[in-house]
Amino acid sequence: MGTPVYIGNDQGYYGTKVVSRNNDKFLKMFIRNMVVPNRVGEITYNNDPHNIMYRENNSDREWFVGKLAIEQSADDELFDSHERRLFSPTWFREQEYLIMFRVSTGLMLQGNPDAEPVISVALPTDSYIDYKEELKRRLIGKHSFEIKQGNLPYRKIEFEIKRENLYVISQPMATLFHIALDREGQLLNEDLFIQKVSINDLGFGTSDVETLHGETIIKRQSFTSRHAMINVYHLLSQRLNEFTKDVDSEKTGKDYPIWSLNPIIRSGEISFKGTVYDVSDIVKAAIEEVGTSLVDEVWTRLDYADDITYIILTGGSSIPFKNHYQQQFGEKLIFAEDYGIDAQFANAFGLCKFTQSKNRSVPSKSQQEVASTIQEEFTVPASAETAVNREKKAVKK
Repeated sequence: MGTPVYIGNDQGYYGTKVVSRNNDKFLKMFIRNMVVPNRVGEITYNNDPHNIMYRENNSDREWFVGKLAIEQSADDELFDSHERRLFSPTWFREQEYLIMFRVSTGLMLQGNPDAEPVISVALPTDSYIDYKEELKRRLIGKHSFEIKQGNLPYRKIEFEIKRENLYVISQPMATLFHIALDREGQLLNEDLFIQKVSINDLGFGTSDVETLHGETIIKRQSFTSRHAMINVYHLLSQRLNEFTKDVDSEKTGKDYPIWSLNPIIRSGEISFKGTVYDVSDIVKAAIEEVGTSLVDEVWTRLDYADDITYIILTGGSSIPFKNHYQQQFGEKLIFAEDYGIDAQFANAFGLCKFTQSKNRSVPSKSQQEVASTIQEEFTVPASAETAVNREKKAVKK
């Protein structure tokens, strides 16, 4: 057996987040979740390691991955096609899923020639039961491919995932393990496995809510994009178009596809026909509208959370909606980002911790120690040690 490298690989709508542990070192990595075929032939780009290309071998088709794929796919039709497949519950069957998994896992194993990956992956709430076994079959086995970063030449990457080294769980459960387990994969917050807990995983494309009591899942719910961060982008795209029509003397305005909005959301500004406009109020209004709608929906679906002890908020889209949750749920709220890693990496870190907890090579309590946790010592008072009187006493009438 090689040196185990524990990996949590969380492939979401917006990006793939990976956390690994190799000996005592933790590493994290983010890659935008976009994979498109190379349709332009030879390209010239700077020596940026985030510019990634993939191929099976030197005679196979090339693919752009991550940041480079976004730059090469500034095309509504191509982007919309990718978006539709990302929303599909069988997204993992796509070639693009496998490419992203291979690239993200392979990069985490670089520099460890004798590494043996022990890995956990997650599926959205609604897909977990139906597709976990199929996903396992897709990922188990040997993976061999080539990648190119920046202007470096292609290099070959090979690794094998053994059946006993692969775990599949639901994305919200990964968050629970992030908070409930310590960095060694040992139980830290036992109360989370005793009380009734609601895990709210707010991603870019979906908002998943899982309610548990102990380790029993009571209810799984996955909301539509109407209650997810992507709706902020759709609203913003529409309202920026309306705004530019209002300030445009020709009333034609400008279209803002959702893939182009990140810089605008960060800066709160747009440049239109030579003039810079402050649109921060438009951005805030879109976030406020979706955040209010989201929390109202959760509030109703959880029956006002009266019997829920903790509400765990996680996911890359949890940050803009944190205040909405805080106002509604108060002291019940646990924010995953408060536990040592960015909110968008909480699931990946939880998967990494879960991997350690399940792997046999991680030291754990002996069977006797585990049994003793439900044993309780007691003493027998001397007064209780008396002989039973064999003579039957008459029953009083």
